[in-house]
Amino acid sequence: MSLTLPATAQHRPTAAVAPTETPECEASTCAGISTPESAELHTAWPGWIPLLVIAVLVISCLGFAIGRIGGW
Repeated sequence: MSLTLPATAQHRPTAAVAPTETPECEASTCAGISTPESAELHTAWPGWIPLLVIAVLVISCLGFAIGRIGGW
């Protein structure tokens, strides 16, 4: 069982025009709805608090790893 299709006319590709660049304000899905960050958020957390949390996590992970390796 074979299927024969009629020969179609060759169509030549047309010259494509380069698209224009999308303006930055239209590229985002939240265009036009952003609000400026309040000044209070700049000093909401002192710099040492996140570092302290990270240090506690690192020390906990290292302690667990050393405990697992050492077999204590």
